[in-house]
Amino acid sequence: MIHALILLFSFAVILAGSELFTNGVEWAGHRLGIAEAAVGSLLAAVGTALPETFIPAVALLTGRDDPTAHSAVGVGAIVGAPLMLSTVALCVMGIAAIGYRRRRGQIALTVSALDVRRDLSVFLPVFLALLTIGAIPIPAIARHAIAVLLLLIYLSYSYIMLRLTRGDSVELDHGLYFERFLRGNPHAPRGFATTAQVFAGVMLILFGATQFVDQIILFSHHAKLNPGVLSLILSPLATELPEKFNSVVWIRQRKDHLAMANITGAMVFQACIPVALGLAFSPWRLAPAELVAGAVATVSAALLFFNVGDGELGTPTLMLGGAAYAIFLAALALLGAF
Repeated sequence: MIHALILLFSFAVILAGSELFTNGVEWAGHRLGIAEAAVGSLLAAVGTALPETFIPAVALLTGRDDPTAHSAVGVGAIVGAPLMLSTVALCVMGIAAIGYRRRRGQIALTVSALDVRRDLSVFLPVFLALLTIGAIPIPAIARHAIAVLLLLIYLSYSYIMLRLTRGDSVELDHGLYFERFLRGNPHAPRGFATTAQVFAGVMLILFGATQFVDQIILFSHHAKLNPGVLSLILSPLATELPEKFNSVVWIRQRKDHLAMANITGAMVFQACIPVALGLAFSPWRLAPAELVAGAVATVSAALLFFNVGDGELGTPTLMLGGAAYAIFLAALALLGAF
């Protein structure tokens, strides 16, 4: 019971942090003159991706007492994050679009096909290559070299995104929350208030996520389940809540381009930074369950790439993500992973 309460509490903390962060990062991008595509794909994606980066980092770096279990948790969380983003997150967006159809005046999401395909053009080849590497043994020096290459790829991607031009007509409808508490002008927030809110949001998200590694390992021992498989399912489900909730907030506000950029930008981040940690601090040998998860994530992301060509995403396309995740769970059952 106490473990369940801790998990529920961490969910609530993550959601509260996401609301603060989403609002704060929009104003940060506005003050810095950063293009909206970069706000969603870079600032929001990196900030909300911190929990799922923090969890494998903790698991991989603090596993002296049980290194095998910690390594399994770390690698499972790393592979599970892109899976969750490319399947469940899209399904949640579809549900949100249906739920807010009256407020929005339409169901289909209107997104930038150019921005979505830019992100997926980085994610798909990088992630597919890393799955291939995880299926074959490679020496440690090669793993470390690839980890450095991934960091360089993400730095190059960030440079390209930051060079995009912000539209002159972009306006923010919601004031900064912290300025309301500080009795300032929410629609002309001060720099320190914006920074403080973004920092507070990130800290809440991290605090909610830190409980998961030990809880998953304890639960797996009690339930006699594979900690890697449990991490593959539960860790991303919890830590990807920021991306899902941020996107729901933006869909409600009819900012579909930001909602989608938040998801696809996080996919790029997940294919580079956490995987670099996995390559550097684990043997990076993927189990059958992790290879299946990676394959499903790749196929689902590829379907999104081809379906976004006209700049509109209807409910059927988004719901394919839910179907893909159901296929993944069925494959785990066939493998006897549960």
